[in-house]
Amino acid sequence: MDDNRQYGAFAVPPRAGRPGKDVGSSTRAGASSAPLFANTEFAEIEYEVPSGGGGRPVPSAVPAQPVGPRTVDPIRETFYAMRRLATDNPLARNDAGLFYKQAKFMEDFSDEFYGFAKFSMYYPCYQHMGYEQLRTYFTWRTNVRRGQVYPTSLSYIFIYIYELLSQIGVNHPADGLDKLLAVWNACREKEPSLDIYLPPWIKDYHIYYELPHGFADFVNAHGLRPLYPPEQFLFDTSAEDALAAWNGLSSYDVTKSKFYTAGNDALMARCFSVVLRAVGDLCAGHKIRLEDLFIYGLSRGTPWYPFHRALFAHETRQGDRQVTMPGRELYRCEANRWTASIPIYYAGRRDLAGYIIKKTEACLRRAVKYRFNITAGSATAGQVFQTMTSRGISPAALDGVIEKTVADFHRNATRTVVTVDHDNLARIRREARGTQDKLMVPEDDSPVQPVTAPVEYSTASFPPPSEPASDGWAALKDALNATERAALSMALRGETGPQIKTFADEHGVMLEVLADNINDKAADFVGDNIVSLNETITIYDDYREQIAEIVT
Repeated sequence: MDDNRQYGAFAVPPRAGRPGKDVGSSTRAGASSAPLFANTEFAEIEYEVPSGGGGRPVPSAVPAQPVGPRTVDPIRETFYAMRRLATDNPLARNDAGLFYKQAKFMEDFSDEFYGFAKFSMYYPCYQHMGYEQLRTYFTWRTNVRRGQVYPTSLSYIFIYIYELLSQIGVNHPADGLDKLLAVWNACREKEPSLDIYLPPWIKDYHIYYELPHGFADFVNAHGLRPLYPPEQFLFDTSAEDALAAWNGLSSYDVTKSKFYTAGNDALMARCFSVVLRAVGDLCAGHKIRLEDLFIYGLSRGTPWYPFHRALFAHETRQGDRQVTMPGRELYRCEANRWTASIPIYYAGRRDLAGYIIKKTEACLRRAVKYRFNITAGSATAGQVFQTMTSRGISPAALDGVIEKTVADFHRNATRTVVTVDHDNLARIRREARGTQDKLMVPEDDSPVQPVTAPVEYSTASFPPPSEPASDGWAALKDALNATERAALSMALRGETGPQIKTFADEHGVMLEVLADNINDKAADFVGDNIVSLNETITIYDDYREQIAEIVT
């Protein structure tokens, strides 16, 4: 064995025994004292000690270095201080309360970081972001506050939106709403999912915070109506785009109508707004509101929590108040607790909306002498009209109001207003007298010479009316598609309206559109309409023989 090798003995701790009893030692009374290491096991370990000449240890080759002061990164220390706010539950996810505390802590922080770290998570929050992600976010937020919104990860955008919902970095609620709209408009093209979350959050923002304007005014001013359910603004009869909201609810889609798509969309929208106001006046005469034809009642106040699916803490104490939203939604805050009463709609609301739209279009078609007419069906069918009578309004009264309103609208829209300028009228009279004097010639007794040359009249500018080509029916046969020919065959066999309508629905075309298409082609090739539509397609008797030849 090497002389530099040394040995050491280490005692192995006693094995655990039962409480109150030591293993390996005697404790009975009267027993002689045992040696210090009696019955104790030992382990022998061999180790070497570096030595110089003569076996003496030598000092280490590398001298010990003094420990200097630690370099402090103030930004990192700020992040540490923010994270220490989570001492109660450091691993909590989606903790809205913690997010609010940390957001308030970092409210005035700004950064200038030249790197970029991606970030993606559901319910993003500071606590689960790394150092470079935090620096990336706060640098982006600094630029946003300067008016420069650069493309970034969607999770960073949501964190900024969460801050605005909690009034972080805003002067007052109206300022926060402006910032919400600004970041939405700047990012929605590249992040279309914002159109899913922001509309309901903006609505909640108008409920939760007191603002100097109404929710409907804000939505109309920024063109946001299409992003909300049609029932939300269904009863705003003053809006020029009321037809769009009603059509979104309606069982009848007016935008697929031949009349609507033929350049009459603006006319139809204006007329429908007038009709809605008239129907509202009809309801007022029966001491109800227009919405009473659609809404059965309001739900009892249920707990309401703002900004669903956002990381939001109800930290700001709210005063007692009541907020009425479009669509007869009612929200109350009492003792800092919110409740909501939401409308309960009749099951037939889609059919009623469709009937009013279609009845308006049918009347307007007749008023403008459109070549194809439609019918809106019977106003006495369906459970929706039972609801009307229960409210005291007869279907006949509804029909009468719509028919009269459309007729008055068309008469006023096409009325010619003549304004007489008396100064111009006097001038015209003077000029007319002067012209008359010049045309007058003195009478003489000379005989009038007969005109001996024949007078030729040209008819070039008045061509005779065109006649349909002799092979027009053959051309019409080629122009009709299989669906249109089959519909004509069904009409020849005398099949009922529901059967033909079912056939049209199965082929993805409205019955009115199908009839319009057939008549359009017939007018082009044979010079006349060949079918009429009155709840079914009916072939004119004059053309039954020719149609029978082209559809067989």
